[in-house]
Amino acid sequence: MKGRSLGVAFTYVGAVVGAGFASGQEIYQFFGRFGTAGVWGIGIAGALFAWLGYLALESGRRGRAASFGALLESLYPASLVRVAEGVTTAFLVIGLGVVAAGGGAASQQIIGLPVFWGALATSLFIVLVVARGTDSVVRVNVALVPYLVVLVMMVALLTWHQPARLRVGSAHGWALSALLYLSYNIFTGIMVLIGIGPRLTGRRDSVLAAVGGAVLLSGLALMEHHALSRLHTPGALPMLDLAARVHPVWGTLYGVSLWIALFTTGVAEAYALRTQYGRRVLWLVGATFLFSIWGFQRLVATLYPLMGVVAVVLWIPLVYRPKQSASGG
Repeated sequence: MKGRSLGVAFTYVGAVVGAGFASGQEIYQFFGRFGTAGVWGIGIAGALFAWLGYLALESGRRGRAASFGALLESLYPASLVRVAEGVTTAFLVIGLGVVAAGGGAASQQIIGLPVFWGALATSLFIVLVVARGTDSVVRVNVALVPYLVVLVMMVALLTWHQPARLRVGSAHGWALSALLYLSYNIFTGIMVLIGIGPRLTGRRDSVLAAVGGAVLLSGLALMEHHALSRLHTPGALPMLDLAARVHPVWGTLYGVSLWIALFTTGVAEAYALRTQYGRRVLWLVGATFLFSIWGFQRLVATLYPLMGVVAVVLWIPLVYRPKQSASGG
Protein backbone atom coordinates (compact mmCIF):
# COMPACT_ATOMS: atom_id res chain seq x y z
CA MET A 1 0.00 0.00 0.00
CA LYS A 2 1.32 3.45 -0.92
CA GLY A 3 2.35 5.70 1.93
CA ARG A 4 -0.31 8.26 1.05
CA SER A 5 -3.07 5.63 0.99
CA LEU A 6 -1.78 4.12 4.23
CA GLY A 7 -1.95 7.49 5.93
CA VAL A 8 -5.56 7.93 4.82
CA ALA A 9 -6.39 4.36 5.94
CA PHE A 10 -5.02 5.13 9.41
CA THR A 11 -7.02 8.36 9.47
CA TYR A 12 -10.15 6.38 8.56
CA VAL A 13 -9.47 3.99 11.44
CA GLY A 14 -8.79 6.91 13.76
CA ALA A 15 -12.12 8.48 12.81
CA VAL A 16 -14.08 5.31 13.62
CA VAL A 17 -12.18 3.75 16.53
CA GLY A 18 -13.13 6.14 19.24
CA ALA A 19 -15.28 6.77 22.25
CA GLY A 20 -16.97 3.39 22.41
CA PHE A 21 -14.86 1.11 20.23
CA ALA A 22 -11.57 1.01 22.13
CA SER A 23 -13.35 0.86 25.49
CA GLY A 24 -15.19 -2.27 24.34
CA GLN A 25 -18.62 -0.74 24.95
CA GLU A 26 -19.52 -0.40 21.26
CA ILE A 27 -18.41 -3.88 20.29
CA TYR A 28 -20.32 -5.40 23.21
CA GLN A 29 -23.51 -3.38 22.64
CA PHE A 30 -23.68 -3.95 18.88
CA PHE A 31 -21.95 -7.32 18.39
CA GLY A 32 -20.71 -9.07 21.53
CA ARG A 33 -24.10 -9.64 23.13
CA PHE A 34 -25.22 -11.57 20.04
CA GLY A 35 -22.46 -14.16 20.34
CA THR A 36 -21.49 -15.90 17.09
CA ALA A 37 -24.10 -13.92 15.13
CA GLY A 38 -22.15 -10.80 16.07
CA VAL A 39 -19.20 -12.08 14.02
CA TRP A 40 -21.40 -12.04 10.92
CA GLY A 41 -22.45 -8.53 11.84
CA ILE A 42 -18.82 -7.42 11.96
CA GLY A 43 -18.27 -8.92 8.50
CA ILE A 44 -21.22 -7.03 7.02
CA ALA A 45 -20.17 -3.77 8.65
CA GLY A 46 -16.60 -4.20 7.38
CA ALA A 47 -17.69 -4.68 3.77
CA LEU A 48 -19.88 -1.58 3.94
CA PHE A 49 -17.07 0.44 5.56
CA ALA A 50 -14.93 -0.35 2.51
CA TRP A 51 -17.61 0.56 -0.02
CA LEU A 52 -18.86 3.76 1.61
CA GLY A 53 -15.32 4.86 2.46
CA TYR A 54 -14.42 4.54 -1.22
CA LEU A 55 -17.45 6.62 -2.26
CA ALA A 56 -16.51 9.36 0.21
CA LEU A 57 -12.86 9.47 -0.88
CA GLU A 58 -13.80 9.63 -4.55
CA SER A 59 -16.29 12.39 -3.80
CA GLY A 60 -13.55 14.46 -2.21
CA ARG A 61 -10.83 13.51 -4.70
CA ARG A 62 -12.90 14.47 -7.73
CA GLY A 63 -13.96 17.77 -6.24
CA ARG A 64 -17.61 16.84 -5.82
CA ALA A 65 -17.52 17.97 -2.19
CA ALA A 66 -14.97 19.91 -0.16
CA SER A 67 -16.99 19.81 3.08
CA PHE A 68 -20.01 18.01 4.45
CA GLY A 69 -22.15 21.01 3.48
CA ALA A 70 -21.17 20.62 -0.17
CA LEU A 71 -21.84 16.88 0.02
CA LEU A 72 -25.29 17.46 1.49
CA GLU A 73 -26.08 19.92 -1.30
CA SER A 74 -25.34 17.16 -3.82
CA LEU A 75 -27.63 14.70 -2.01
CA TYR A 76 -30.66 16.74 -0.93
CA PRO A 77 -33.08 19.21 -2.51
CA ALA A 78 -32.36 22.82 -1.54
CA SER A 79 -35.32 22.92 0.86
CA LEU A 80 -33.81 20.15 2.99
CA VAL A 81 -30.12 21.04 2.89
CA ARG A 82 -30.26 23.36 5.92
CA VAL A 83 -32.11 20.75 7.97
CA ALA A 84 -29.62 18.03 7.04
CA GLU A 85 -26.71 20.38 7.77
CA GLY A 86 -28.14 21.19 11.20
CA VAL A 87 -28.61 17.51 12.04
CA THR A 88 -25.08 16.73 10.86
CA THR A 89 -23.60 19.53 12.93
CA ALA A 90 -25.51 18.40 16.03
CA PHE A 91 -24.34 14.83 15.43
CA LEU A 92 -20.69 15.90 15.31
CA VAL A 93 -20.98 18.11 18.40
CA ILE A 94 -22.64 15.30 20.38
CA GLY A 95 -19.92 12.92 19.19
CA LEU A 96 -17.28 15.33 20.46
CA GLY A 97 -19.10 15.49 23.79
CA VAL A 98 -18.96 11.69 24.11
CA VAL A 99 -15.26 11.78 23.20
CA ALA A 100 -14.58 14.37 25.90
CA ALA A 101 -16.52 12.36 28.50
CA GLY A 102 -14.61 9.22 27.54
CA GLY A 103 -11.32 11.10 27.72
CA GLY A 104 -12.23 12.21 31.22
CA ALA A 105 -13.13 8.66 32.28
CA ALA A 106 -9.89 7.29 30.82
CA SER A 107 -7.77 10.00 32.47
CA GLN A 108 -9.34 9.22 35.83
CA GLN A 109 -8.64 5.50 35.50
CA ILE A 110 -5.07 5.97 34.21
CA ILE A 111 -3.68 8.78 36.37
CA GLY A 112 -6.46 9.61 38.83
CA LEU A 113 -7.27 12.95 37.20
CA PRO A 114 -10.84 14.12 37.94
CA VAL A 115 -13.19 13.40 35.04
CA PHE A 116 -14.00 17.09 34.49
CA TRP A 117 -10.36 18.10 34.06
CA GLY A 118 -9.55 15.09 31.92
CA ALA A 119 -12.46 15.96 29.63
CA LEU A 120 -11.31 19.58 29.41
CA ALA A 121 -7.74 18.57 28.53
CA THR A 122 -9.01 16.18 25.83
CA SER A 123 -11.12 18.90 24.22
CA LEU A 124 -8.28 21.43 24.24
CA PHE A 125 -5.78 18.99 22.68
CA ILE A 126 -8.28 18.32 19.89
CA VAL A 127 -8.59 22.05 19.21
CA LEU A 128 -4.80 22.45 19.04
CA VAL A 129 -4.42 19.70 16.41
CA VAL A 130 -7.35 20.71 14.20
CA ALA A 131 -6.35 24.37 14.25
CA ARG A 132 -3.18 23.38 12.36
CA GLY A 133 -5.05 21.92 9.37
CA THR A 134 -5.31 18.74 7.28
CA ASP A 135 -1.64 17.72 7.34
CA SER A 136 -1.65 17.87 11.13
CA VAL A 137 -4.76 15.66 11.29
CA VAL A 138 -3.17 12.98 9.06
CA ARG A 139 0.19 13.09 10.88
CA VAL A 140 -1.48 12.62 14.26
CA ASN A 141 -3.32 9.53 13.02
CA VAL A 142 -0.23 8.03 11.37
CA ALA A 143 1.65 8.48 14.65
CA LEU A 144 -1.04 7.27 17.07
CA VAL A 145 -3.24 4.68 15.33
CA PRO A 146 -0.51 1.97 15.01
CA TYR A 147 -0.01 2.11 18.80
CA LEU A 148 -3.74 1.65 19.27
CA VAL A 149 -3.88 -1.30 16.84
CA VAL A 150 -0.99 -3.07 18.56
CA LEU A 151 -2.46 -2.64 22.06
CA VAL A 152 -5.89 -3.97 21.08
CA MET A 153 -4.23 -6.97 19.42
CA MET A 154 -1.99 -7.65 22.41
CA VAL A 155 -4.82 -7.57 24.97
CA ALA A 156 -6.93 -9.85 22.78
CA LEU A 157 -4.07 -12.32 22.32
CA LEU A 158 -3.08 -12.31 26.00
CA THR A 159 -6.66 -13.23 27.01
CA TRP A 160 -7.20 -15.71 24.15
CA HIS A 161 -6.64 -18.79 26.33
CA GLN A 162 -9.20 -17.78 28.97
CA PRO A 163 -12.59 -19.55 28.97
CA ALA A 164 -15.66 -17.74 27.61
CA ARG A 165 -17.84 -16.33 30.42
CA LEU A 166 -20.13 -13.82 28.73
CA ARG A 167 -23.84 -14.61 28.86
CA VAL A 168 -25.05 -14.30 25.29
CA GLY A 169 -28.61 -13.14 24.68
CA SER A 170 -30.89 -13.81 21.74
CA ALA A 171 -29.34 -13.47 18.27
CA HIS A 172 -32.51 -11.72 17.09
CA GLY A 173 -31.72 -8.29 15.65
CA TRP A 174 -28.00 -8.81 15.02
CA ALA A 175 -28.16 -7.56 11.41
CA LEU A 176 -30.03 -4.38 12.35
CA SER A 177 -27.56 -3.81 15.17
CA ALA A 178 -24.66 -4.09 12.70
CA LEU A 179 -26.27 -1.55 10.37
CA LEU A 180 -26.89 0.89 13.23
CA TYR A 181 -23.25 0.53 14.28
CA LEU A 182 -22.09 1.22 10.75
CA SER A 183 -24.41 4.16 10.24
CA TYR A 184 -23.21 6.39 13.04
CA ASN A 185 -19.55 5.40 12.67
CA ILE A 186 -19.46 5.91 8.90
CA PHE A 187 -21.02 9.30 9.54
CA THR A 188 -17.79 10.68 11.01
CA GLY A 189 -15.69 8.66 8.58
CA ILE A 190 -17.42 10.19 5.56
CA MET A 191 -17.02 13.67 6.98
CA VAL A 192 -13.25 13.37 7.32
CA LEU A 193 -12.66 11.33 4.15
CA ILE A 194 -14.26 13.88 1.83
CA GLY A 195 -11.88 16.48 3.25
CA ILE A 196 -8.83 14.24 2.82
CA GLY A 197 -9.84 12.86 -0.60
CA PRO A 198 -7.97 15.58 -2.55
CA ARG A 199 -4.68 14.22 -1.14
CA LEU A 200 -5.13 11.09 -3.28
CA THR A 201 -4.09 11.00 -6.94
CA GLY A 202 -6.29 8.26 -8.41
CA ARG A 203 -9.07 5.74 -7.94
CA ARG A 204 -6.57 3.02 -7.00
CA ASP A 205 -5.43 5.13 -4.03
CA SER A 206 -9.05 5.51 -2.91
CA VAL A 207 -9.62 1.75 -3.12
CA LEU A 208 -6.45 0.95 -1.18
CA ALA A 209 -7.21 3.49 1.54
CA ALA A 210 -10.86 2.47 1.96
CA VAL A 211 -10.23 -1.29 1.91
CA GLY A 212 -7.14 -0.98 4.11
CA GLY A 213 -9.08 1.01 6.69
CA ALA A 214 -12.02 -1.42 6.59
CA VAL A 215 -9.77 -4.47 7.02
CA LEU A 216 -8.09 -2.91 10.05
CA LEU A 217 -11.43 -1.95 11.56
CA SER A 218 -12.93 -5.42 11.05
CA GLY A 219 -9.85 -7.15 12.42
CA LEU A 220 -9.83 -5.02 15.55
CA ALA A 221 -13.57 -5.56 16.07
CA LEU A 222 -13.19 -9.34 15.78
CA MET A 223 -10.36 -9.36 18.31
CA GLU A 224 -12.38 -7.26 20.75
CA HIS A 225 -15.42 -9.49 20.22
CA HIS A 226 -13.38 -12.54 21.21
CA ALA A 227 -11.74 -10.80 24.17
CA LEU A 228 -15.03 -9.49 25.57
CA SER A 229 -16.48 -13.01 25.64
CA ARG A 230 -13.98 -13.65 28.47
CA LEU A 231 -15.88 -11.26 30.76
CA HIS A 232 -18.94 -12.32 32.73
CA THR A 233 -20.40 -8.80 32.92
CA PRO A 234 -18.75 -5.98 30.90
CA GLY A 235 -18.28 -2.76 32.87
CA ALA A 236 -17.91 0.83 31.68
CA LEU A 237 -14.45 0.19 30.16
CA PRO A 238 -14.35 -3.60 29.62
CA MET A 239 -11.23 -3.76 27.43
CA LEU A 240 -9.33 -1.70 29.98
CA ASP A 241 -10.55 -4.06 32.71
CA LEU A 242 -9.27 -7.06 30.72
CA ALA A 243 -5.88 -5.46 30.19
CA ALA A 244 -5.53 -4.66 33.90
CA ARG A 245 -6.37 -8.28 34.78
CA VAL A 246 -3.48 -9.49 32.62
CA HIS A 247 -1.06 -7.15 34.43
CA PRO A 248 -1.27 -3.60 35.86
CA VAL A 249 1.32 -2.44 33.30
CA TRP A 250 -0.88 -3.67 30.47
CA GLY A 251 -3.78 -1.86 32.07
CA THR A 252 -1.85 1.41 32.04
CA LEU A 253 -0.67 0.91 28.46
CA TYR A 254 -4.18 0.10 27.29
CA GLY A 255 -5.53 3.09 29.15
CA VAL A 256 -3.23 5.26 27.04
CA SER A 257 -4.46 3.57 23.86
CA LEU A 258 -8.06 4.17 24.96
CA TRP A 259 -7.38 7.87 25.31
CA ILE A 260 -5.67 7.86 21.88
CA ALA A 261 -8.75 6.26 20.32
CA LEU A 262 -11.01 8.88 21.83
CA PHE A 263 -8.64 11.63 20.75
CA THR A 264 -8.33 10.56 17.10
CA THR A 265 -12.11 10.33 16.71
CA GLY A 266 -12.50 13.73 18.30
CA VAL A 267 -9.92 15.13 15.89
CA ALA A 268 -11.90 13.69 12.94
CA GLU A 269 -15.18 15.17 14.16
CA ALA A 270 -13.65 18.56 14.86
CA TYR A 271 -11.90 18.52 11.47
CA ALA A 272 -15.24 17.90 9.75
CA LEU A 273 -16.72 20.90 11.56
CA ARG A 274 -13.76 23.07 10.61
CA THR A 275 -13.99 22.19 6.91
CA GLN A 276 -17.59 23.38 6.96
CA TYR A 277 -17.46 26.41 9.26
CA GLY A 278 -13.81 27.43 9.45
CA ARG A 279 -11.66 28.06 12.51
CA ARG A 280 -14.38 30.04 14.25
CA VAL A 281 -16.16 26.79 15.20
CA LEU A 282 -13.24 25.63 17.36
CA TRP A 283 -14.56 27.50 20.40
CA LEU A 284 -17.58 25.18 20.31
CA VAL A 285 -15.28 22.17 20.07
CA GLY A 286 -13.45 23.36 23.17
CA ALA A 287 -16.73 23.59 25.11
CA THR A 288 -17.81 19.99 24.50
CA PHE A 289 -16.08 18.84 27.70
CA LEU A 290 -19.28 19.89 29.50
CA PHE A 291 -20.91 16.65 28.28
CA SER A 292 -18.76 14.81 30.83
CA ILE A 293 -21.21 15.64 33.60
CA TRP A 294 -23.58 12.95 32.21
CA GLY A 295 -20.98 10.18 32.32
CA PHE A 296 -19.37 8.23 29.50
CA GLN A 297 -21.20 4.90 29.89
CA ARG A 298 -24.62 6.56 30.03
CA LEU A 299 -23.87 8.65 26.94
CA VAL A 300 -22.76 5.60 24.92
CA ALA A 301 -25.74 3.48 25.97
CA THR A 302 -28.40 6.15 25.31
CA LEU A 303 -27.09 8.41 22.55
CA TYR A 304 -25.27 6.01 20.23
CA PRO A 305 -28.27 3.87 19.19
CA LEU A 306 -30.31 7.06 18.62
CA MET A 307 -27.48 8.58 16.59
CA GLY A 308 -27.33 5.40 14.53
CA VAL A 309 -31.01 5.68 13.56
CA VAL A 310 -30.60 9.36 12.63
CA ALA A 311 -27.52 8.58 10.56
CA VAL A 312 -29.31 5.81 8.62
CA VAL A 313 -32.04 8.24 7.59
CA LEU A 314 -29.62 11.05 6.81
CA TRP A 315 -27.28 8.99 4.62
CA ILE A 316 -29.77 6.94 2.59
CA PRO A 317 -29.28 9.34 -0.37
CA LEU A 318 -25.53 8.63 -0.37
CA VAL A 319 -26.22 4.93 -0.92
CA TYR A 320 -28.98 5.28 -3.47
CA ARG A 321 -27.50 8.21 -5.39
CA PRO A 322 -23.76 7.34 -5.57
CA LYS A 323 -23.31 8.79 -9.05
CA GLN A 324 -24.14 12.23 -7.76
CA SER A 325 -21.85 12.05 -4.74
CA ALA A 326 -18.89 9.95 -5.75
CA SER A 327 -18.59 9.59 -9.49
CA GLY A 328 -17.59 11.70 -12.38
CA GLY A 329 -14.33 12.91 -13.97
